[in-house]
Amino acid sequence: MVDRAEPRTRVVPTPAGATVKIIECVGNGTPMVFLHSGVGSAGEWRQVFTMWPDADRLVAVDAFGDGVGPGRPGRRTLDDFADQVLAVAEYVGEPVHLVGFSWGGATALHVGATAPRVLASLTVIEPEAYGLLTPADGPAYLTISALRDRCRDHVRADRWYEAYEEFVDYYNGSGSFAGWPAARRARFLDDQRKRGDLWDVLFEAPLTADSLAAVPLPVHVVEGSATSVVDHTICALVLRHLSRPEHTLIEGAGHMIPLTHAAALTRALVERVTGWRRASREAGQARVDASMTKR
Repeated sequence: MVDRAEPRTRVVPTPAGATVKIIECVGNGTPMVFLHSGVGSAGEWRQVFTMWPDADRLVAVDAFGDGVGPGRPGRRTLDDFADQVLAVAEYVGEPVHLVGFSWGGATALHVGATAPRVLASLTVIEPEAYGLLTPADGPAYLTISALRDRCRDHVRADRWYEAYEEFVDYYNGSGSFAGWPAARRARFLDDQRKRGDLWDVLFEAPLTADSLAAVPLPVHVVEGSATSVVDHTICALVLRHLSRPEHTLIEGAGHMIPLTHAAALTRALVERVTGWRRASREAGQARVDASMTKR
């Protein structure tokens, strides 16, 4: 198991001149980098980190952990979140195994399309690539568009509790938000007020059929078998448009897989990364053998 005794917290500079907070567990091998959901934090990866079986170097990005967050409030784009990944790759000094959940999955796909040089592998867990949805996608498009509009109406009327009760319950089940301790709800709502309206970042993200097809490396798409129509449809579209898709279905899981099905997710991630590493070693050895043969 990875030694969890002293995880390190650092704030590192990004190429665009911002900063990003990371939580790092020291280890060996190509670093694993984890991106959290849009309303969450690096803490979403706590269970996965605890269960990780090998002494890998694990890094969780805390997108808003420096107190500011990426880009400018009200004008954030997916490039601002990708900038944080570029910062981590520069910090560790080598390509990384990138794992993105939900919002982080959309960021990870954008990095795969725009900066694949910084990646050793790419995994996305139900990426919220809302911009891929169109009216032709029927219930999925109508459901997420209506949720966005209702949440915005609540926020404009300063009903933050109602906005995020509906949002949290959609992804976690009815009554979930009300079931949180009052102090946790208050902290969460304070965080969301600071982050502001982020819907357009994903609805207007430059994730298209063409950009996904241009991702040059294999992309592992992880999906829950009991997920929503929105996330099932997005996963199907992502898998359809990628040139080198791989797919894992986590039985019984809804959207919040790192929190509800951490053990199954960890096994799937470790298995896939181990396979990629083995293939990379074999390809390297094949190149060496070919070079020796020519001599």
